[in-house]
Amino acid sequence: MNKRALLIGLFLFSLLTAQAQNDAKATAILNKVSKLYKSYTGIKSTFTITTSTAQGKSTNSNGTVWIKGTKYKLDYAGQEIFCNGKFIWTYNSEDNEVTKENYKVKDNAITPNEIFTIYNRDFKNAYEGPTVRDGKNYEVIKMVSKKKVNYSYIKLEIDKSTNKIQRMTQHYKNGTEIIYSIGQFTANTTLADNFFDWNAAAHPGVSEVDLTKK
Repeated sequence: MNKRALLIGLFLFSLLTAQAQNDAKATAILNKVSKLYKSYTGIKSTFTITTSTAQGKSTNSNGTVWIKGTKYKLDYAGQEIFCNGKFIWTYNSEDNEVTKENYKVKDNAITPNEIFTIYNRDFKNAYEGPTVRDGKNYEVIKMVSKKKVNYSYIKLEIDKSTNKIQRMTQHYKNGTEIIYSIGQFTANTTLADNFFDWNAAAHPGVSEVDLTKK
């Protein structure tokens, strides 16, 4: 083996070794995150979604999410979304209409409640290093889906001192970025199971479109 080939071999070996170490570190961090969120009986959190295009255009929208296990409620973009783990109701007050659908996880779609559980999906994870933002230290993990999705990759920013997810960014090949930023976060919020059901009695006159019936 000549000297050049040996140097290339050593370089590739060092890259592979570093990658293996990064993956191990990413896994260790995500295990801490998972343990933390699984310990919560309920979550209430405000959030901001910022969409930026490659042309420099940017839009912001705010919302609130309540989570209990697989159940969640979203108040976002003029809609209220209720999910009891079996059905999803999407209520639009302007149309005075609610749509009922069967609940299923969609690989391409990411909803704000999944900020706290996205790491449970089928991803290749890599530790990208620390970063400092607004005076706080964060660990950055890059996640590439093993399945076919419409985005390139996701980056999580995890608070180093609390193991809480503070930001999730979706990157697209066309240069678009969607950033989910966590605002006020309340853990162990008491939430009754029927909080996540659509209450027709509390919404008189609202027409229901039931897509669960065949």
